[in-house]
Amino acid sequence: MNEVAASSPQTHEYVHSCRRHFLACERTYRLAADGLEWREGKRARLIPYGDIAELREYKSKVWGALAAKLPRRFDYLLRCRDGEKLAINAVHHAGFRRLEDRSSSLSALIEELRKRAAAANPELKSFTALSSSYRLSIAADRAGYQFALLLWKLVRRIDFDHAANFCAFAMRRIGPLLRGHRTARANLIAAYPEKSAAEIEQILSGMWENLGRLGVEYVNLDRIVDPLNPNAGRIVVAPGTLEILERLRDDGKPAVLFTSHLASYEVGAIWVKCNGLDLAIFYNPSNFGPLSEQLQVMQKSAMGRLVPSGPDAVWKLRAALKSGLHLALFADQHFANGVEVSFFGRRCKANPMLARFAQLFECPVHAFRTVRLPGNRIQVEFTEQLPLPRGADGRIDIAAAMGMATSRLEDWVRQYPEQWLWLQRRWR
Repeated sequence: MNEVAASSPQTHEYVHSCRRHFLACERTYRLAADGLEWREGKRARLIPYGDIAELREYKSKVWGALAAKLPRRFDYLLRCRDGEKLAINAVHHAGFRRLEDRSSSLSALIEELRKRAAAANPELKSFTALSSSYRLSIAADRAGYQFALLLWKLVRRIDFDHAANFCAFAMRRIGPLLRGHRTARANLIAAYPEKSAAEIEQILSGMWENLGRLGVEYVNLDRIVDPLNPNAGRIVVAPGTLEILERLRDDGKPAVLFTSHLASYEVGAIWVKCNGLDLAIFYNPSNFGPLSEQLQVMQKSAMGRLVPSGPDAVWKLRAALKSGLHLALFADQHFANGVEVSFFGRRCKANPMLARFAQLFECPVHAFRTVRLPGNRIQVEFTEQLPLPRGADGRIDIAAAMGMATSRLEDWVRQYPEQWLWLQRRWR
């Protein structure tokens, strides 16, 4: 039983069951009138509330697939007056590598158990601590962050071309050993059923090379585009792009710009800002410890107003557009509550934000991309205003507009498949 069941309007039955590991038997705990009762197969035991001398709470790390939904858990250790110890876990091992979160029934049982044990034994001791695995995980994270921060500073001291070429070389060899390589391969096989295994592997190799160069560009975001001469150096401007940007900059109206995780997308936003186009950028904050702080400092100084995802993000973006800023966002990510679109012939969900804001403000919508060129150069490109489909009432059709935007992104990815982030789970 995994829930607190109500036996009557006045009383509750507090029950929790779990299996500590997949080889163990499932044990059920229940609060009886006179003590904590547990049963495991034919074995049973009743521990009087007054015999519980200590209740220790442990914060533990969750491993495996369950970690995405439950980043941490709370387990409990009871010590009785006679020295007996009893461990009660929040995670149930339903089978080999199959975990279930049963923290809701456990927290209800422990809360009531604490009250009853304290009433029966006023000298009850309660402790809260971190498990050894959790402390080890924290220490490993801190060491990893410090190493990454040291590496960050080191890369910034190395010649850009040498660093980018070395990281591209290294990632071509390291990438295939990583777990994400399987996800990327599966995505490519589904997107390009006509391609041979050798062609798929060639694209994957190019993807890892692109990510290696992108990592070096992240470290040097504040150096790649020259604010005094943004259209020279490593930046190559596609024909007509600068004219479109200048029109957007000078017309005094808001606009929506959408892009994808293609080539050096962060550098593209910096180039736009250096050419005087004020942006409000919708993004998902990174979680790299001290590196996140370093990166955000660079992004805020070089890109414009950053609006992190969250419950109030829509209102902040609406206020930004109302003030005349230009909204920049990605349109190639999965969004569970989005509209259905077709991407490489497969159905997926897209965030309708760009179409909704275009409908609300009747503002132009442009697609924007970067393309990686030889010699660590980056080409930036704007499209002309997209003629978004409209319904019978004359308003922008949200679903059809998102279909058009996704189709444009698909065309771009097909041109340079090795420069797109195939690691993401676009189809679910």
